[in-house]
Amino acid sequence: MPGPDRADEATPCPPTGQEGARVPDDPVLLALAQATRHVSPTDPAVTALRGAEVSYREIHARVALQTASLQRSQRDLADAQARAVWLEHELAEAQRLLDRARQRAARDSERAAALASAIGDLHRGLFGGNVHELILKACLVATGATRGLYLTARGTHDTPRVRAAVGMDAVPPSPLSPFLQALCRAALAREDTFVANSPAELADLDARPGPGEDFQSVIAAPVVLLADLNGVVVAADKASGTFDERDAKELLGVGDHAQVATQNAVLRREVQQAYLSTVAVFADALAARDPDGQGRGDLVLRTAQRVGERLGLSAYDRSVVYYTALLHDIGNIGVSDGVLTKPGPLRAAERALVQSHVRIGHDLVRHVPALAGVADAVLRHHEWYDGGGYPDGLVGESIPVAARVVGVVTAYYAMTTRRGYREPYGDGRARDELRRNAGTQFDPRVVEAFLAVLDEPLAQTEREDIDEVDADGLLPGFDARRGALQSAGAAR
Repeated sequence: MPGPDRADEATPCPPTGQEGARVPDDPVLLALAQATRHVSPTDPAVTALRGAEVSYREIHARVALQTASLQRSQRDLADAQARAVWLEHELAEAQRLLDRARQRAARDSERAAALASAIGDLHRGLFGGNVHELILKACLVATGATRGLYLTARGTHDTPRVRAAVGMDAVPPSPLSPFLQALCRAALAREDTFVANSPAELADLDARPGPGEDFQSVIAAPVVLLADLNGVVVAADKASGTFDERDAKELLGVGDHAQVATQNAVLRREVQQAYLSTVAVFADALAARDPDGQGRGDLVLRTAQRVGERLGLSAYDRSVVYYTALLHDIGNIGVSDGVLTKPGPLRAAERALVQSHVRIGHDLVRHVPALAGVADAVLRHHEWYDGGGYPDGLVGESIPVAARVVGVVTAYYAMTTRRGYREPYGDGRARDELRRNAGTQFDPRVVEAFLAVLDEPLAQTEREDIDEVDADGLLPGFDARRGALQSAGAAR
């Protein structure tokens, strides 16, 4: 039988189950091939070696497969570790974004609550308050600004006037600085919001900032009320971040509410003016019974208003002063003309009749619920500071402040007016009488304020179609309604 082919002898057989598999340059297989090269294939030793070779190849193949699997597992593990690191980074980033979103939501919630409160105040301004100031505060809340101004102007060529200011103590209200005028012109000229989020962005304005105007960020927006350009709101120095499109939209939202509040204020003024005109006609009719006193009523009214302001009275007390000055002698309707205009001294019965006018006036006025406080002041305007007056001899602070103010003002103008039984006092003599009777007939503090008012030039306040409604003209009883609304708003 011919011997084995040399090629077969030199190349060991592939392992079972691994057809065609080769393990090149393996020292064990090379040694086996060398050992069996010159030996008969039927030799039992060769047969054993051949079996060992097959087993070795199978084991080697399994090891190779396990090694490859292990390498794949190591690569998968490395990939998993890398992905875990990436996921951890993504989770941290998501957590950071979530925290920022929560903080932003909390800030937005607080801002929304503050804005809702400011808008509520704006609408409750129907019953009192500076409408311009309420609009400005709502705009500051809406934009997150820390200070600002409400300036009224009719166009780019009209000099703006400061109507309300918050956090602008270092900026003089009049005359308005060139920088603020330039800022207003920029907003009015474009009829849109003007935004600058750095001092460098303000360099294009034709004026440089003055003291207190070093804005780090600012937004200026034209204000349109009742379909008419009314002015500009300037909101500056945002608490955090920069002014953006959202802030501009918020300002527009406040503007919508401002429209409603301003319309309400105008309607309220019309109602007040109608009421006031009716009462004034009645007061003028009474004044016509006293020819010597005609024309004095307007002076008493205006001066009493200014004394109330000088004393720093509340809006309610100034309102009571206003209506008391208007109605203090309404009780004279129950006193005959013969007594009122008598040229000589009064008899005791006549004096008692004249003194009764305070009770008659009180009884007339108290039937108007909104004028309850005025009725009390009408009753007390002839009380003396030391208790020597009538009708009840009240003393000092127990006399309503409106009665004390009107008592001083009417005394001065009564002294300086010609009467049928005497010549008028000169200004100097009338002032001396007030000083001499301060602390007895008159409240010394009111006398001091009144004399200071006399030395001031009469304020010629420019009036506009849309202006804050003076608290002095507000019916005092409306104050209770305003308080009720504010309490209800706070409860909500």
